[in-house]
Amino acid sequence: MSYIVPFQSVALFENTFKHQINKTTGKVDDRKFVFNRKFGDETGELPVEAGRYRLIWMSGCPHSNKAVITLRLLGLDSVISIGECGVLRDPRGWVFSEDLGEVDPVLKVHYLDDAYLKGDPTFVGRSTVPAIADVQTGAVVQNEAWEIPKYLVIDWERFHKENAPDLYPENLRTEIDETIEYIKKVNAYACGFARNQKTYDEGYKAYFDVLEALEERLSNKRFLHGDYVTLSDIHLYVALIRFHINYHLVFGVNKKRLEDYPSLWGYTRDLYQTEAFYEYTKLEWIKKHYQLSPHMRAKLGNEKGLLGVGPDNSKLLSPTGREKLSKDPGHKFNHKDKDKAFTAHSPLGREWFTHTDEESELRYLKNELLDPIEKAGSATFQTDLERRAFQIQDTLKAIDERLAGQIFLTGVAPNSADKLLYQTLLRHDYIYYYLYKLNFAKSSDYPNLARFIKDIEKIEEIKNSIDIEAEKRAAFEALSEERNPYRLVFAGPGKE
Repeated sequence: MSYIVPFQSVALFENTFKHQINKTTGKVDDRKFVFNRKFGDETGELPVEAGRYRLIWMSGCPHSNKAVITLRLLGLDSVISIGECGVLRDPRGWVFSEDLGEVDPVLKVHYLDDAYLKGDPTFVGRSTVPAIADVQTGAVVQNEAWEIPKYLVIDWERFHKENAPDLYPENLRTEIDETIEYIKKVNAYACGFARNQKTYDEGYKAYFDVLEALEERLSNKRFLHGDYVTLSDIHLYVALIRFHINYHLVFGVNKKRLEDYPSLWGYTRDLYQTEAFYEYTKLEWIKKHYQLSPHMRAKLGNEKGLLGVGPDNSKLLSPTGREKLSKDPGHKFNHKDKDKAFTAHSPLGREWFTHTDEESELRYLKNELLDPIEKAGSATFQTDLERRAFQIQDTLKAIDERLAGQIFLTGVAPNSADKLLYQTLLRHDYIYYYLYKLNFAKSSDYPNLARFIKDIEKIEEIKNSIDIEAEKRAAFEALSEERNPYRLVFAGPGKE
């Protein structure tokens, strides 16, 4: 889909939001979420099943950004697939413009609107993201944008990854709910979608009143509720990062920039530099969404389809110093039951995270490392490769953390699980990293895994159990002519 399309009149904006324009006030009201069934085991609720659903998001949208950040933090990308619309809608709605043939590879639709109509053939509104579709039917079944992150935390808990962060602590739930309601006032759309000066002026004042209050609140707290990230922070972050990238420029909320608020600026950078937030904050796509979408170009008078040349996003990676505000400066997340082993069987039929003996470790490596690697190697579309890579990252990080306190996987003596892990790490560094495009890290980037390999290689029987150079050559030579037309074999990597 071309990013620069012929400029259209403001009638395009009016038509896009015709179902939300309040005929009495003239304001663009909040959208209504028509698919509001909850997840659960009761009659009429959406069953919580691995592999059953697909979360559709669009990187420009703050609501869908919250959903994928939460999904990623909890490791639910292992059981819920992710689809991504392009950042520019056409007159009918969101298009899967970044997928091969502009068709979602799972739902097999060009327009998200078609999945909405499968969910409700009488649907006449504006299809929105995030949307959760049932892959068995291809129909959208849930699009409650403000509630989806909470559903992922509560209703999908049994599928959370090992040591998943506790984003909605029971003792803070009332406070978090109240804070999220307050965050709804960080509403730049009241200005950006204003259709008269009065509406714009009211939205402008309300917006900066809330930012001033939040600046004060975050002057002595690392995060909104203290030392650890919660759902409240996810809701606020997606609004602040868009204020930095776009809202200040194109929505006219220009009293101050985000970086003119020391606490909010440091807070946003602190979150941006965090797993899941960084991975799913696509800065350039966010910029293009707001500035090049045909309906927004019409609203903002951007006739030539020009992009602002700022802001300087390199500043997002600068140190924040906000860890000094925390009693636990080395950690951004609190982990529920972090010392408790999971022994219940999940609906996937696997025993979770016991690490008690050789058998449990072998099962763990197969479920959490080998299977995702195999699926990454056979991935045929981008979002599937990404979710498998994230699963592998989660597992390597978890193993690295466990090996900080012990020599081998189950103690001081190696067993077949350690041998399998060693072989898999070598295959990752020499083969999967290149041929499966799993180039997020090498095993040497994890300090305890690097130490583990050195210790294992002192054991000749295990060290000699794999000829990694021969396996690498065989893997390259086994590639089809299309994938390796000149029959090249990569020479590296070298050993330190």
